[in-house]
Amino acid sequence: MLSSIIVGGGPGGLGPLIWAAQHGLLPDWLDRGVAIVERQAHLGGTLGRFGIHSDSLGGSYLECLEAPGLPEALLPLRDDPLACEMAQYRDSFPPLGLVDRFMRRIGAALASMLAESPASSLHLSTEARAVHLRPDGTIAVETIVPDGTGTTLFARSAVIALGGHQLWPQQALLPGVTLAGCRMRHVMPSDRALSSDGLREADHILAAAGRRRILILGGSHSAYAVVDALLALPAAGRLGAGQIEILQRREPRVFYPDREAALHDLYDVDPGDICPRTLRVNRMGGLRGYGREMWRQIARRPRTLPEPRVVSMPMQQFSATELRSKLERAALVIPCFGYRSAMLPIFGVDGERLSLNAEAGGAAVGEDSRLLLGDGTSLPNLFCIGLGTGFSLPASMGGEPNFDGQANSLWLYQNDIGEVIYRAIHRREAELAGQPSPDIVEDRHRLQRARVAVVAGPDAGFLALGGDLARGVAEDVAYGERAAAKP
Repeated sequence: MLSSIIVGGGPGGLGPLIWAAQHGLLPDWLDRGVAIVERQAHLGGTLGRFGIHSDSLGGSYLECLEAPGLPEALLPLRDDPLACEMAQYRDSFPPLGLVDRFMRRIGAALASMLAESPASSLHLSTEARAVHLRPDGTIAVETIVPDGTGTTLFARSAVIALGGHQLWPQQALLPGVTLAGCRMRHVMPSDRALSSDGLREADHILAAAGRRRILILGGSHSAYAVVDALLALPAAGRLGAGQIEILQRREPRVFYPDREAALHDLYDVDPGDICPRTLRVNRMGGLRGYGREMWRQIARRPRTLPEPRVVSMPMQQFSATELRSKLERAALVIPCFGYRSAMLPIFGVDGERLSLNAEAGGAAVGEDSRLLLGDGTSLPNLFCIGLGTGFSLPASMGGEPNFDGQANSLWLYQNDIGEVIYRAIHRREAELAGQPSPDIVEDRHRLQRARVAVVAGPDAGFLALGGDLARGVAEDVAYGERAAAKP
């Protein structure tokens, strides 16, 4: 019986493994049995299909390799040519093509560790079809390979990390107005528009647009990233003033390293915009990277060159008739409505398919990353991570009080969210086996390997003593604060 099955080997699915690797816990987890099921022929995801830059600094991708607890098998990655290339973007925003190659390299190293562990397994070019809850509290995952051969894997817990998909045709823009109900010349959702193929197609559309408008729907990071990508196309030189229109329901929030930087940029800061953990402004919900700079140009912030080809306006200022007319006259419409987590069919112990909260349009998970059912209850040993889960950041993880969106970032997958899932999986496993909580046992073992004295307290917590620990704690605090600026 495996400890865990991870369905999806992209940035989300690898997140809990990378958290465990950073804290010296991955070898033990693999010894208990981990299976990864991935439909691609490699681990690490498919970010390379996007023709834009990341909105996270290169340093945030490197942090997982700098952790002191990294297993010996992963230490060579620190000097890998791809890590050296990423280091050139430590304080800037790397292209997603580089991020993709970097993540694939990490994925290959993790695949080698799986291959060397007798208890674990890797199933590439394999698709998961369904998840079944079993009477004994374990989970079965049905899989199939391209030749049609099926296999069932059994584990005490499973993590679904299939990425996100966009649901835009039926999205209500105004009462009575949906994109599905409009006859548009060209419509291209943001995930397509930001891909290399989509940008080539958009270039042809812009070249033939004449004076017709290009409409960007939504005020998310994707919306401003799309605008930045469109303006970099050769045909964008033909666009006139105001020819790209961003129609949004509210003004976007914008990230700043601190309140002073925001005020210096003439950005009004509400106290609820400030993360109490880091004092960053709009740490979780703010625009970052190239999308942020595009907003600054459009909004004519200090020390920017104005971008007259783009205007933004509230969608609500139009009537249903006016909005429908704009959509149907436009040369190109790009909806940027975010993502919903891709799901698998989940069957209960009675064989009936379970109703999931995500399938009803709600969040896929609660604060503990457990999968939510349609009635709001959660499944004890089935987790979900990645794009579109609707994960709401608890106060313990920081974030600004005004943030009301879902938390998605590779850094969070490899740190806070990855830790939540790792600990919940192993706590559940310990409960089934009637053993002490792994939160105590594993942390004690980890510190003992670091030659630190560990004294268990009466509340089953622990105290660690020694000069090395004092230095380590100081380093961890500083490390965490640096990382918190780059979720």
